Amino acid sequence: MDQPTINSPAHLKYTLITGGSGGIGRAFAEECASRGHNLFLIDLPGTGLPDLSDTLEKNHAIKVSFLEIDLSNAESVRDISRFAVEQEINVNFLINNVGKGHNGTLENLDGEQIATMLRLNILATTLLTHEFLPMLKAQAPSHILNISSFAAFTALPGKSVYSASKAYVLFFSKSIRTELEPFNIKVAAVCPAGVPTSHIVRERIQQSSMVAKSLVSSAERVAKIAIDGVMKGKSVIFPGHWLRTFFACASFVPQGLVLKILGREIRRAPK
Repeated sequence: MDQPTINSPAHLKYTLITGGSGGIGRAFAEECASRGHNLFLIDLPGTGLPDLSDTLEKNHAIKVSFLEIDLSNAESVRDISRFAVEQEINVNFLINNVGKGHNGTLENLDGEQIATMLRLNILATTLLTHEFLPMLKAQAPSHILNISSFAAFTALPGKSVYSASKAYVLFFSKSIRTELEPFNIKVAAVCPAGVPTSHIVRERIQQSSMVAKSLVSSAERVAKIAIDGVMKGKSVIFPGHWLRTFFACASFVPQGLVLKILGREIRRAPK
């Protein structure tokens, strides 16, 4: 019986990226494609996945599969896993990028905004990681990169649900990093500050202070630094030297003062 060739579907390995059609997710897709990764992209219907997948395949001579699905529905995780198995998409790199953020006090957020942040930032990240662990172990050495935030390190008045959800992602990543180390799976969390990925975010950044603006990184820079970092075995990744420096300095500032400054910054930003 003929033996399968090394480039047969059963031998190809893929990087799975959620929220892969725009913003940081698209930057991750383009960065990984430039490194020769085959891609499995996940995003909502109507976000341009077919065209993006075709472009990446042509420009980088890689394989790209995609699935248009809503990850705010918890059942979608099993559909993604089932699709991967059926299509022989062997994932050895999982990038949990999908997420949502809303400004506003808890009282002024509506219930659906809160639920969406929790479903995408926490539930989707956790369930997708859990669902793909057997495959990641089988394809080891493997990597998991979770998108947290600089907001994970402090309480944020006016952004309470978002900052709490990103703190979850950070500590979840640190915990499973230790759990999965014996299986040759490296886990990291990347913690960017402002990233101008949409008109609304750019407007928020524009109205921020000079200090806040200095912490901004492009999506492309975040993606490159994050991929380099997880490949080198880093646990927590700050995209940029100034961001790392700011974090180190801020750790010596009294928490009450930090809350006052950050609360004022968030109140200045457009909702």
